[in-house]
Amino acid sequence: MTASIPTAAPPVSAPSPRTASAADTVPDRASASRDAALDGSGARLVGVDIARLLAIVGMMATHLIATTTAVSASGPVGAVAAEVVNLTAVGIAAPLFAVLGGVSSALASRRLLEQGRVGAAIAAIAIRGSVVFFIGLLLGMLASPVAVVLCFFGVAMMLVAPLIAVRGPLLALIAVVVGAASGPVNAFVRQSIGEVTEGGSPTFETLFTAPIESLRALFVTGIYPALTWFVYLTAGILLARALIAAMRRGTLGRVAALFAGGGIAVAIAGQAVSEWAISHVALLGSSLPDHVDQALIRVLLESPGYGAPAGTGLWAQLVATPHSGSGMDLVRTIAISFAVICVLVLAFDARGKRPGLITDVFRAAGAAPLTIYVLHIVLVALTLGVAESDPQAFGGSLPWWTIGVGGLAVQFAGVLLIGFVLSRTGRSGPLETLISRGVTNTIAITTRARTRM
Repeated sequence: MTASIPTAAPPVSAPSPRTASAADTVPDRASASRDAALDGSGARLVGVDIARLLAIVGMMATHLIATTTAVSASGPVGAVAAEVVNLTAVGIAAPLFAVLGGVSSALASRRLLEQGRVGAAIAAIAIRGSVVFFIGLLLGMLASPVAVVLCFFGVAMMLVAPLIAVRGPLLALIAVVVGAASGPVNAFVRQSIGEVTEGGSPTFETLFTAPIESLRALFVTGIYPALTWFVYLTAGILLARALIAAMRRGTLGRVAALFAGGGIAVAIAGQAVSEWAISHVALLGSSLPDHVDQALIRVLLESPGYGAPAGTGLWAQLVATPHSGSGMDLVRTIAISFAVICVLVLAFDARGKRPGLITDVFRAAGAAPLTIYVLHIVLVALTLGVAESDPQAFGGSLPWWTIGVGGLAVQFAGVLLIGFVLSRTGRSGPLETLISRGVTNTIAITTRARTRM
């Protein structure tokens, strides 16, 4: 399904050693943001931006390919593509997106924290979260088969904001406690109210007409509960702190390699534990009926969940059901996210070299995750959403460019076009720029007002 929008931190421009002419202003502006991370003085990491792009493309592939509609519409090619997407993106892209949201929060608030402006850092993340939440409400009004993640992500950002300055060990402890408790609590609440999931994509209407149900869905019973995303965000913050510290010490390559290797090892171990738990659900006290075939149990537990584990017992927490937020799902997906991010940081940042033209196109696209995600959701609503409400809208069958491999190829081409434009102009995405300026101006106005008091 979908997932943080990790709002990219604004590029930090270094002063030019010479006076730039009008002809080379744009290249200097673009290279300044790339140079920021090379000596640890800025918040931009090329590998992080490319990881964002992978997360977005993974979610796009999940929406456009990993469905029965896509398989039937695309024939054998679509079936193979769906298998690949199910293996590499379903239940992985969204958590990666969420972890990157935590990385982005840490990078974006870094300078404020270094200046001792803890309140401003907290406010910056909370404001970003509230804006993301508002955009999510707007997108929720579109008729679309995709569950929009922005409202859930925005709430999670607001939850994590007060903890942005908390020391690492305490933050890690909070994440572990919330992660261990959220799965059973989530499953218990859903069983108590008799709901598998509720709320769908929140809208202004649902907030006012069913406030209790909407808030419950946002925090616990929705498809992307904020409690689960809170854990992903805190994990991302901890990873970002480790990478920032490594840049200062000049050990980025070593630390990235350590996290990448550790992430791979933990992910493999987590999957092994999950496989064992699935094969021994009865031994672990499963509440599933005894007469259910073991093969069917495996299919059920390995199919994407709706934001909660299959039960409150230990057996359900040990199974890494995708999109369930079970303990093992959190361990496995956080480990995979750490591995992906750190492999890319190792590849693109550890040697301190500027990205080439092609790499920078991918970097620039990844630095505009909110813009690209919103455009993707709008396109899905205008195609799949319209077809869902009116099966004859496209003559009874969906055009090749709306779904499946063709649909993903068309949208990915659009993503690269956006990346090319942003790379050549040295700019951030429109929505990223809007939020960044809004946060900066709000904090500046608040600071001036307090100074006058």
